[in-house]
This record gives sequence, C-alpha cells and structure tokens, in this order.
Amino acid sequence: MKRYLLFTLFFSCCLATALYAAELETIENVTLIEDDSNDGDSFKVRANGKELHLRLYYVDCLETTAGTDAELERIREQQYHFGLADPGDVVRFGKQATEYVKRVLSRPFTVHTGYAFAPGRSATGRYYAFIETHDGRDLGHLLVEQGLARIHGKTRPDPHDTPSETVLEELQDMRSMAMLNHAGIWEETDPRLLSDMHKRQREKDRERQVLRKKLNPKRTSCDKPIDLNVASTGQLKQLPGIGKVKAATIVAGKPYQSVDDLLKIPGIGEKTLAKIRPCLTVGN
Repeated sequence: MKRYLLFTLFFSCCLATALYAAELETIENVTLIEDDSNDGDSFKVRANGKELHLRLYYVDCLETTAGTDAELERIREQQYHFGLADPGDVVRFGKQATEYVKRVLSRPFTVHTGYAFAPGRSATGRYYAFIETHDGRDLGHLLVEQGLARIHGKTRPDPHDTPSETVLEELQDMRSMAMLNHAGIWEETDPRLLSDMHKRQREKDRERQVLRKKLNPKRTSCDKPIDLNVASTGQLKQLPGIGKVKAATIVAGKPYQSVDDLLKIPGIGEKTLAKIRPCLTVGN
C-alpha cells in the first residue's frame, strides 16, 4: 500500500508538471529591459521582479548582426524570403524592427508564456511567449503588419485558445496586406528577384532534408519498441511522421499510461499513430 501511495503521488506530480508546462501563464505590468542582445523578436524583460529573456511565437525578424557563419546563413535565407537585392538591407531592417519593438513596448505590457525553451544565442536561456501591448495588440501580428517580420518559427494555440492553423491564416492575410501596401521590408522587395530567390531557397531546403534523412534515418524496423516514458527526443525523431517539435512535445507530456495517449499530442492523429504504434510501448 505504501508503494502504491508513493507511486500515485509521483505520477500526480509528474502529470501536473506536464500539464502546467503546456498552459500559458499571464504576467501583467511587464517592462522591457534595454540590452544590446535585444532585437525584434527576442528581448529581455522584467516580470514580477525577475528578468526573463523571451522569444516571440510565430514570427522571425531580420538579423541585426553578421558576425558568425550561422548569422550569415540566416541573413541569406531572410534575403531570399523578402527578395532583397542587397543583403545589407537585412541588417538595416533588423535594426529597424528592434527600434519599433522598443517604442511599442515603452509602456508596460502583458506576457503570456508556458516557459517552453527557445534555443538561441542567449547564455541564460530564452522562453517562447506571446506579447500583448498596452493597447491589447499582439506584438507578432504588429510586426507582420508593419512588414518587419516573416511568418516563421514555433507555433502553438494563442492565449485565447485560437488553433495554430487559424493564427497562421490570420498572419498570412496580414502579410498579404503588408506586401500590397509595400510596408516595411516589402518596400525594398525586387519582384524580379523574389521568384528566383524562393526557388533557390526551396532547393536548399530539399538538399537539407535529403542530408538529414541520410544522417538521421527513420526507423524501418521495430524489433525493439521504445518505451514512451523513458524515450529521448532523439529516439522519437527516428519514428515516421515524428519531427523535432513533436518529439519534444511527446517528451514534455510524460508520463503516459498507454500508447493511445499520444492522440492528445497536437499533430498526431489516427494515421500517424497507426504507423508508429508497433515501435512503441509503455512500461510500468
């Protein structure tokens, strides 16, 4: 009986932790901290007396520096996305987005975050978040409307429980309006280059996918099923239909009582589950 009570307590605590991580916490009266590392989509804030480094969901502002190979590669990718003839325009508009965010967040604002880790250059770690300005606007939406960001990055239902697919559709409409109005970066877009650059970027993406499949092949045999409650992100990524984001979401959702619990994970339906079910098990 004692062992049963301890197991029940442990299971409840783990389940509560997983559910809490999936929920969004709302923090009001947050202020922006001026820091050299701030840019349009990633910046430091002071919330409830603590310093947090936040990264916006859904959007990606242009780079503000070109000091590393990774930054140069990202600048080229952003140049291709917006059809810019001069890569120097990428950094210029990146700095413009940083200044825009600084102005918009000059008054206290609201943060919605589930403390999902956002990889990046920050030594202290960053967390994905939604930012609601003092007048109730979503910062990511504003950046797309102003032509200062592309739709790119991690997604999740917004603070109003709007599905990710709907949020993406809304952002795409805003991007279309920004393009038609030649807002922000779109004013410098060269239509003659845009199609060719998008083609080149798609080719690079395909090359990257081929290389990734060669270096990280999906499992074709399930002689040794993976235990969901001890599986790592790397192991789960080997399963068909499971990428980096889904694998991380599965790991965050531990513990599981059965393989069918995966149907609660966004993006995993009956078809995907049928493919990976033979490769999975749930231990005691």
